[in-house]
Amino acid sequence: MRMMKRVAVSILAAAMALSLMTACGGGDAPSAPETPSNPGTSQGEEKKDDSTDSKPEDKKDDEKKDPPAESKPEDKKDEEVADGSTIEFNKSRTYKWALEYGSAKKVYIKAEPVKPASQDVVCTESVTDGRKSYTKVTYKNGKVAEALADLTQNNVLNQYELYSNQKIAIMRSYTMNATNPDDNTVLDPETNYTVKKTTRVINAVPYYTEAITMEDKDTKRTETQMFCYDNTGSLVYLVSSPDTADEQIVHVQCSKSIPDSAILSIPNDWSVYTVTYSAGHSVTVKDQSGHELTDEEVEALAKKIGGTI
Repeated sequence: MRMMKRVAVSILAAAMALSLMTACGGGDAPSAPETPSNPGTSQGEEKKDDSTDSKPEDKKDDEKKDPPAESKPEDKKDEEVADGSTIEFNKSRTYKWALEYGSAKKVYIKAEPVKPASQDVVCTESVTDGRKSYTKVTYKNGKVAEALADLTQNNVLNQYELYSNQKIAIMRSYTMNATNPDDNTVLDPETNYTVKKTTRVINAVPYYTEAITMEDKDTKRTETQMFCYDNTGSLVYLVSSPDTADEQIVHVQCSKSIPDSAILSIPNDWSVYTVTYSAGHSVTVKDQSGHELTDEEVEALAKKIGGTI
């Protein structure tokens, strides 16, 4: 859906193609965040206990009570109070989050579906450094699909299907169009955005949530996504089609560091095969020495990787 493009690309760093809801598999819910009322309650109890003591202690409690109001750690997130009001998209936490991760040089994203729980995919992990991206999809049956994408300086995208057990990579290349300056933005000018600040409870834990409704200006078609944040401000859940029969919930973990940069390159001891297509849709497969494989060799390669070429 075109209207989802900007948010989906920015938030999932393009490498995941979740389209904000292509699934990935079931993970545990994060531990319950400490609610802001807990510290306040404990302070109130301390004040009651101290009220029977000397006045200097009362003064000390007053000093304790004031700094939060002055330093305003909570007030910093005044715009994030889940009061049911609406705000402009460019003032939302989701917009800031998208800018933060969209501009990061390195991004790691892990997505696990919570609902529905019957999906074949149990986990999707993605790593990107801006030019290269690696994606690993783990299935319920234990199988794993890995892919590497490398965007060269002349806008040629090399896509590799990786077969780690066989140490084989199948490469296909595509010429990319020059980047449109607007493609580097979060907002789609052809979409109207409405952001409602609310609360979503997932696994008995309440999360500050921004329900973003996107309306295509031409077709007037709308779609709503919920972005749920923990008490540290981190995005932890994405909810699509909320409160409908098609509702899907994905648990998301993000980091601006890469676990292992080696996964963004093909190991030297692997065999790389290049697949090209002619105008007549015929397929040519060559090994890394440039040798063109015969039909029999292509068939044997497909059998070895357990797929098709």
